[in-house]
Amino acid sequence: MTVQDRRTDTALVAASLAGDHAAFGELADRHAPRLTALAGRLLGDAVEAEDLTQETLLQAYLGLDRLRDPERFSSWVYGIALNLAKMRLRSRRNGALPQVDASRLAALAAADPSPAEIVEAREFWSLVESALQVLPAEQRRAVLLYYVDGLSCEEIAALLDEPAGTVRVRLHRARSRLRDRLSSLAPTRREAPAMIEVTPEDVLIRVLTGEDGEDVSSRSLRIVLLREKGGDRVLPIWIGAAEGDALALQLTGGTMPRPLTADLMASLLEASSGAVERVAVNSLRDKTFYAVITLSAGGRASEIDARPSDALNLAVRVGAPVYVDPEIMDASGMRAGEVLGKLDDDSPFEDEPEGEWRTLSAELLESLHPPWPGTK
Repeated sequence: MTVQDRRTDTALVAASLAGDHAAFGELADRHAPRLTALAGRLLGDAVEAEDLTQETLLQAYLGLDRLRDPERFSSWVYGIALNLAKMRLRSRRNGALPQVDASRLAALAAADPSPAEIVEAREFWSLVESALQVLPAEQRRAVLLYYVDGLSCEEIAALLDEPAGTVRVRLHRARSRLRDRLSSLAPTRREAPAMIEVTPEDVLIRVLTGEDGEDVSSRSLRIVLLREKGGDRVLPIWIGAAEGDALALQLTGGTMPRPLTADLMASLLEASSGAVERVAVNSLRDKTFYAVITLSAGGRASEIDARPSDALNLAVRVGAPVYVDPEIMDASGMRAGEVLGKLDDDSPFEDEPEGEWRTLSAELLESLHPPWPGTK
Protein backbone atom coordinates (compact mmCIF):
# COMPACT_ATOMS: atom_id res chain seq x y z
CA MET A 1 0.00 0.00 0.00
CA THR A 2 1.41 3.40 -0.95
CA VAL A 3 1.30 6.47 1.24
CA GLN A 4 -1.46 7.83 -0.97
CA ASP A 5 -3.53 4.65 -0.48
CA ARG A 6 -3.14 4.65 3.30
CA ARG A 7 -6.52 5.38 4.89
CA THR A 8 -6.86 7.62 7.91
CA ASP A 9 -8.07 6.36 11.28
CA THR A 10 -11.32 8.22 10.66
CA ALA A 11 -11.91 6.44 7.35
CA LEU A 12 -11.04 3.06 8.86
CA VAL A 13 -13.43 3.58 11.78
CA ALA A 14 -16.23 4.46 9.36
CA ALA A 15 -15.47 1.40 7.21
CA SER A 16 -15.36 -0.87 10.24
CA LEU A 17 -18.72 0.40 11.49
CA ALA A 18 -20.09 -0.28 8.02
CA GLY A 19 -19.12 -3.96 8.33
CA ASP A 20 -15.60 -3.98 6.87
CA HIS A 21 -13.80 -6.29 9.32
CA ALA A 22 -10.50 -5.83 7.49
CA ALA A 23 -10.64 -2.12 8.26
CA PHE A 24 -10.46 -2.73 12.00
CA GLY A 25 -7.66 -5.20 11.40
CA GLU A 26 -5.74 -2.39 9.74
CA LEU A 27 -6.40 -0.16 12.75
CA ALA A 28 -5.16 -2.91 15.06
CA ASP A 29 -1.98 -3.43 13.04
CA ARG A 30 -1.34 0.30 13.02
CA HIS A 31 -1.67 0.89 16.77
CA ALA A 32 -0.72 -2.45 18.33
CA PRO A 33 3.06 -1.81 18.49
CA ARG A 34 2.67 1.47 20.36
CA LEU A 35 -0.04 0.03 22.61
CA THR A 36 2.28 -2.84 23.51
CA ALA A 37 5.14 -0.46 24.22
CA LEU A 38 2.89 1.65 26.44
CA ALA A 39 1.59 -1.40 28.31
CA GLY A 40 5.11 -2.74 28.71
CA ARG A 41 6.30 0.48 30.31
CA LEU A 42 3.34 0.56 32.69
CA LEU A 43 3.30 -3.12 33.60
CA GLY A 44 6.95 -4.06 33.23
CA ASP A 45 6.18 -7.46 31.71
CA ALA A 46 6.34 -8.19 27.97
CA VAL A 47 3.93 -11.15 28.06
CA GLU A 48 1.39 -9.23 30.11
CA ALA A 49 1.78 -6.25 27.79
CA GLU A 50 0.89 -8.40 24.75
CA ASP A 51 -2.12 -9.75 26.62
CA LEU A 52 -3.26 -6.27 27.60
CA THR A 53 -2.92 -5.09 23.98
CA GLN A 54 -5.19 -7.87 22.77
CA GLU A 55 -7.72 -7.06 25.50
CA THR A 56 -7.56 -3.36 24.56
CA LEU A 57 -8.21 -4.03 20.88
CA LEU A 58 -11.07 -6.39 21.70
CA GLN A 59 -12.75 -3.77 23.89
CA ALA A 60 -12.19 -1.15 21.21
CA TYR A 61 -13.79 -3.38 18.58
CA LEU A 62 -16.81 -4.17 20.74
CA GLY A 63 -17.29 -0.54 21.78
CA LEU A 64 -16.44 1.16 18.48
CA ASP A 65 -20.01 2.38 18.03
CA ARG A 66 -19.64 4.40 21.24
CA LEU A 67 -16.71 6.42 19.86
CA ARG A 68 -18.19 9.89 19.39
CA ASP A 69 -15.29 11.43 17.49
CA PRO A 70 -13.61 9.01 15.03
CA GLU A 71 -10.74 11.49 14.57
CA ARG A 72 -9.73 10.77 18.19
CA PHE A 73 -9.53 7.01 17.78
CA SER A 74 -5.83 7.04 18.69
CA SER A 75 -6.34 8.83 22.02
CA TRP A 76 -9.46 6.78 22.73
CA VAL A 77 -7.78 3.39 22.27
CA TYR A 78 -4.74 4.46 24.30
CA GLY A 79 -7.14 5.56 27.04
CA ILE A 80 -8.63 2.06 27.07
CA ALA A 81 -5.14 0.57 27.39
CA LEU A 82 -4.23 2.93 30.21
CA ASN A 83 -7.41 2.17 32.15
CA LEU A 84 -6.87 -1.58 31.78
CA ALA A 85 -3.27 -1.19 32.93
CA LYS A 86 -4.37 0.86 35.93
CA MET A 87 -6.82 -1.89 36.90
CA ARG A 88 -4.02 -4.44 36.82
CA LEU A 89 -1.68 -2.19 38.75
CA ARG A 90 -4.18 -1.76 41.56
CA SER A 91 -3.46 -5.34 42.52
CA ARG A 92 0.20 -4.31 42.91
CA ARG A 93 1.72 -1.01 43.92
CA ASN A 94 -0.13 1.88 42.33
CA GLY A 95 1.91 3.11 39.38
CA ALA A 96 4.62 0.50 39.89
CA LEU A 97 7.77 0.87 37.89
CA PRO A 98 8.88 -1.94 35.60
CA GLN A 99 11.74 -4.17 36.54
CA VAL A 100 14.66 -4.12 34.14
CA ASP A 101 16.21 -7.43 33.20
CA ALA A 102 19.84 -8.01 32.29
CA SER A 103 19.23 -7.84 28.55
CA ARG A 104 17.65 -4.37 28.81
CA LEU A 105 20.43 -3.23 31.10
CA ALA A 106 22.91 -4.45 28.54
CA ALA A 107 21.24 -2.39 25.87
CA LEU A 108 21.38 0.63 28.15
CA ALA A 109 25.08 0.21 28.75
CA ALA A 110 26.42 -0.65 25.29
CA ALA A 111 25.92 -2.87 22.29
CA ASP A 112 28.42 -5.36 23.68
CA PRO A 113 28.71 -4.50 27.39
CA SER A 114 31.18 -5.82 29.84
CA PRO A 115 30.04 -7.23 33.23
CA ALA A 116 31.17 -3.99 34.86
CA GLU A 117 29.04 -1.95 32.46
CA ILE A 118 25.99 -4.09 33.22
CA VAL A 119 26.52 -3.56 36.95
CA GLU A 120 26.90 0.17 36.38
CA ALA A 121 23.68 0.25 34.33
CA ARG A 122 21.85 -1.67 37.06
CA GLU A 123 23.05 0.80 39.70
CA PHE A 124 22.02 3.70 37.45
CA TRP A 125 18.52 2.31 37.02
CA SER A 126 18.25 1.66 40.75
CA LEU A 127 18.97 5.32 41.49
CA VAL A 128 16.45 6.50 38.91
CA GLU A 129 13.83 4.05 40.17
CA SER A 130 14.32 5.17 43.76
CA ALA A 131 13.93 8.80 42.75
CA LEU A 132 10.78 8.09 40.75
CA GLN A 133 9.22 6.11 43.57
CA VAL A 134 9.35 9.19 45.78
CA LEU A 135 7.07 11.05 43.37
CA PRO A 136 3.31 10.96 43.86
CA ALA A 137 1.69 8.36 41.59
CA GLU A 138 0.17 10.91 39.18
CA GLN A 139 3.52 12.72 38.74
CA ARG A 140 5.39 9.43 38.27
CA ARG A 141 2.91 8.31 35.62
CA ALA A 142 3.22 11.61 33.75
CA VAL A 143 7.03 11.37 33.78
CA LEU A 144 7.00 7.82 32.38
CA LEU A 145 4.47 8.62 29.67
CA TYR A 146 6.30 11.81 28.63
CA TYR A 147 9.97 10.82 28.82
CA VAL A 148 9.84 7.06 28.29
CA ASP A 149 6.88 6.57 25.96
CA GLY A 150 7.41 9.86 24.15
CA LEU A 151 3.82 11.08 24.45
CA SER A 152 3.09 14.79 24.27
CA CYS A 153 1.30 16.64 27.07
CA GLU A 154 -1.82 16.74 24.90
CA GLU A 155 -1.68 12.98 24.30
CA ILE A 156 -1.16 12.27 28.00
CA ALA A 157 -4.07 14.57 28.81
CA ALA A 158 -6.29 12.65 26.39
CA LEU A 159 -5.22 9.34 27.92
CA LEU A 160 -5.88 10.51 31.45
CA ASP A 161 -8.98 12.51 30.53
CA GLU A 162 -7.51 15.58 32.20
CA PRO A 163 -6.60 19.11 31.03
CA ALA A 164 -3.20 19.45 29.33
CA GLY A 165 -2.37 22.22 31.81
CA THR A 166 -2.71 19.75 34.66
CA VAL A 167 -0.22 17.44 32.97
CA ARG A 168 2.26 20.28 32.47
CA VAL A 169 2.01 21.27 36.14
CA ARG A 170 2.67 17.67 37.21
CA LEU A 171 5.70 17.42 34.93
CA HIS A 172 7.05 20.74 36.21
CA ARG A 173 6.69 19.66 39.84
CA ALA A 174 8.18 16.24 39.11
CA ARG A 175 11.20 17.79 37.38
CA SER A 176 11.77 20.09 40.36
CA ARG A 177 11.78 17.14 42.78
CA LEU A 178 13.90 14.93 40.54
CA ARG A 179 16.48 17.62 39.83
CA ASP A 180 17.81 17.51 43.39
CA ARG A 181 17.64 13.73 43.80
CA LEU A 182 19.37 12.95 40.50
CA SER A 183 21.91 15.77 40.46
CA SER A 184 24.71 13.28 41.13
CA LEU A 185 23.96 11.54 37.82
CA ALA A 186 24.42 14.67 35.74
CA PRO A 187 27.66 14.71 33.73
CA THR A 188 30.32 17.05 35.00
CA ARG A 189 30.30 20.18 32.91
CA ARG A 190 32.51 23.19 32.72
CA GLU A 191 31.15 25.94 34.91
CA ALA A 192 29.34 28.54 32.86
CA PRO A 193 30.75 32.07 32.92
CA ALA A 194 29.23 34.21 35.65
CA MET A 195 26.42 36.54 34.61
CA ILE A 196 27.37 40.19 34.34
CA GLU A 197 25.54 42.51 36.73
CA VAL A 198 24.31 45.70 35.09
CA THR A 199 22.46 48.86 36.09
CA PRO A 200 19.53 50.30 34.10
CA GLU A 201 21.20 53.63 33.60
CA ASP A 202 19.24 55.61 31.04
CA VAL A 203 16.37 55.64 28.57
CA LEU A 204 17.01 57.43 25.28
CA ILE A 205 14.57 59.03 22.84
CA ARG A 206 15.13 60.36 19.36
CA VAL A 207 14.84 64.15 19.08
CA LEU A 208 14.56 65.52 15.54
CA THR A 209 16.55 68.62 14.66
CA GLY A 210 15.14 70.09 11.47
CA GLU A 211 14.71 73.54 9.95
CA ASP A 212 11.59 74.13 12.04
CA GLY A 213 13.43 73.50 15.26
CA GLU A 214 13.48 70.53 17.58
CA ASP A 215 10.73 67.98 17.78
CA VAL A 216 10.51 64.86 19.90
CA SER A 217 10.27 61.87 17.60
CA SER A 218 6.88 60.15 17.44
CA ARG A 219 8.58 56.83 16.78
CA SER A 220 7.16 54.06 18.95
CA LEU A 221 10.51 52.88 20.29
CA ARG A 222 12.94 53.87 23.01
CA ILE A 223 16.40 52.60 23.94
CA VAL A 224 17.31 51.51 27.46
CA LEU A 225 21.00 51.44 28.36
CA LEU A 226 22.28 48.77 30.74
CA ARG A 227 25.71 49.68 32.13
CA GLU A 228 28.11 46.98 33.25
CA LYS A 229 28.92 47.26 36.94
CA GLY A 230 32.63 47.70 37.44
CA GLY A 231 33.19 47.96 33.68
CA ASP A 232 32.90 50.42 30.82
CA ARG A 233 30.50 48.54 28.54
CA VAL A 234 26.86 49.40 27.88
CA LEU A 235 24.17 47.17 26.39
CA PRO A 236 21.49 49.09 24.43
CA ILE A 237 18.09 47.41 24.06
CA TRP A 238 15.26 48.75 21.92
CA ILE A 239 11.93 48.70 23.79
CA GLY A 240 8.40 50.00 23.24
CA ALA A 241 7.50 53.62 23.92
CA ALA A 242 5.05 52.84 26.73
CA GLU A 243 7.52 50.59 28.57
CA GLY A 244 10.37 53.02 27.91
CA ASP A 245 8.42 55.97 29.26
CA ALA A 246 7.41 53.98 32.37
CA LEU A 247 11.04 53.03 32.97
CA ALA A 248 12.23 56.61 32.48
CA LEU A 249 9.54 57.84 34.87
CA GLN A 250 10.93 55.55 37.58
CA LEU A 251 14.56 56.47 36.86
CA THR A 252 13.79 60.20 37.00
CA GLY A 253 11.79 59.92 40.23
CA GLY A 254 8.42 60.79 38.68
CA THR A 255 5.08 59.46 39.83
CA MET A 256 1.59 58.97 38.47
CA PRO A 257 -1.74 59.47 40.27
CA ARG A 258 -2.70 55.90 39.38
CA PRO A 259 -0.28 52.95 39.30
CA LEU A 260 1.18 51.81 36.00
CA THR A 261 1.24 48.12 35.11
CA ALA A 262 4.74 47.64 36.56
CA ASP A 263 3.69 49.40 39.77
CA LEU A 264 0.72 47.05 40.04
CA MET A 265 2.93 43.99 39.56
CA ALA A 266 5.28 45.18 42.28
CA SER A 267 2.38 45.82 44.68
CA LEU A 268 0.86 42.39 43.99
CA LEU A 269 4.17 40.70 44.73
CA GLU A 270 4.53 42.59 47.99
CA ALA A 271 0.97 41.77 49.04
CA SER A 272 1.52 38.06 48.33
CA SER A 273 4.88 38.00 50.17
CA GLY A 274 6.69 37.29 46.92
CA ALA A 275 10.07 38.71 45.97
CA VAL A 276 12.00 39.25 42.76
CA GLU A 277 15.37 37.65 43.36
CA ARG A 278 16.89 38.79 40.08
CA VAL A 279 16.24 39.66 36.45
CA ALA A 280 18.46 38.35 33.68
CA VAL A 281 18.67 39.18 29.99
CA ASN A 282 19.60 35.65 29.03
CA SER A 283 19.01 35.17 25.32
CA LEU A 284 19.33 36.94 21.97
CA ARG A 285 17.61 35.35 18.97
CA ASP A 286 17.03 37.02 15.60
CA LYS A 287 17.99 40.41 17.04
CA THR A 288 15.38 40.03 19.79
CA PHE A 289 16.35 40.00 23.46
CA TYR A 290 14.69 37.66 25.97
CA ALA A 291 14.68 37.84 29.76
CA VAL A 292 13.78 35.73 32.77
CA ILE A 293 12.52 36.85 36.18
CA THR A 294 13.47 34.73 39.21
CA LEU A 295 10.73 34.90 41.85
CA SER A 296 10.64 33.46 45.35
CA ALA A 297 7.45 32.84 47.30
CA GLY A 298 6.58 30.43 50.06
CA GLY A 299 10.11 29.08 50.20
CA ARG A 300 10.11 28.16 46.49
CA ALA A 301 11.84 29.81 43.53
CA SER A 302 10.37 30.04 40.04
CA GLU A 303 11.67 31.36 36.74
CA ILE A 304 9.26 33.27 34.51
CA ASP A 305 9.99 34.25 30.91
CA ALA A 306 9.46 37.93 30.19
CA ARG A 307 10.20 40.72 27.77
CA PRO A 308 13.25 42.72 28.90
CA SER A 309 11.12 45.89 29.00
CA ASP A 310 8.65 44.37 31.49
CA ALA A 311 11.36 42.64 33.52
CA LEU A 312 13.44 45.82 33.82
CA ASN A 313 10.44 47.93 34.82
CA LEU A 314 9.69 45.48 37.61
CA ALA A 315 13.32 45.24 38.71
CA VAL A 316 13.83 48.98 39.14
CA ARG A 317 10.63 49.24 41.19
CA VAL A 318 11.51 46.47 43.65
CA GLY A 319 15.27 47.03 43.70
CA ALA A 320 16.16 43.64 42.24
CA PRO A 321 19.60 43.09 40.66
CA VAL A 322 19.78 42.87 36.87
CA TYR A 323 22.16 40.60 34.98
CA VAL A 324 23.17 40.00 31.36
CA ASP A 325 24.53 36.81 29.84
CA PRO A 326 28.25 37.38 29.10
CA GLU A 327 27.86 36.14 25.52
CA ILE A 328 25.18 38.76 24.90
CA MET A 329 27.34 41.51 26.35
CA ASP A 330 30.31 40.37 24.25
CA ALA A 331 28.19 40.31 21.08
CA SER A 332 26.05 43.44 21.53
CA GLY A 333 27.70 45.53 24.22
CA MET A 334 29.46 48.82 23.38
CA ARG A 335 32.00 51.02 25.06
CA ALA A 336 30.15 53.73 26.94
CA GLY A 337 31.74 56.53 24.90
CA GLU A 338 30.73 54.90 21.59
CA VAL A 339 27.04 54.30 22.24
CA LEU A 340 25.52 57.51 20.85
CA GLY A 341 27.58 57.29 17.70
CA LYS A 342 26.47 53.73 16.93
CA LEU A 343 22.75 53.84 17.72
CA ASP A 344 21.73 55.12 14.28
CA ASP A 345 23.68 52.27 12.68
CA ASP A 346 21.43 49.77 14.47
CA SER A 347 18.17 51.65 13.94
CA PRO A 348 15.29 49.51 12.60
CA PHE A 349 13.94 52.56 10.75
CA GLU A 350 14.89 53.56 7.23
CA ASP A 351 15.36 57.16 6.11
CA GLU A 352 15.48 58.42 9.69
CA PRO A 353 15.25 62.26 9.71
CA GLU A 354 18.17 64.23 11.07
CA GLY A 355 18.24 64.19 14.82
CA GLU A 356 20.01 63.03 17.94
CA TRP A 357 19.50 60.65 20.84
CA ARG A 358 18.87 62.24 24.21
CA THR A 359 18.09 61.15 27.74
CA LEU A 360 14.34 60.81 28.28
CA SER A 361 14.29 63.43 31.03
CA ALA A 362 11.39 64.61 33.16
CA GLU A 363 10.97 67.59 30.85
CA LEU A 364 10.77 65.42 27.73
CA LEU A 365 8.33 63.08 29.46
CA GLU A 366 6.12 66.05 30.28
CA SER A 367 6.19 67.24 26.68
CA LEU A 368 5.17 63.78 25.50
CA HIS A 369 2.36 63.33 28.02
CA PRO A 370 0.99 66.69 29.16
CA PRO A 371 0.07 67.11 31.91
CA TRP A 372 2.50 64.67 33.55
CA PRO A 373 2.04 64.81 37.35
CA GLY A 374 5.07 64.38 39.53
CA THR A 375 7.71 65.13 36.88
CA LYS A 376 8.16 68.82 37.65
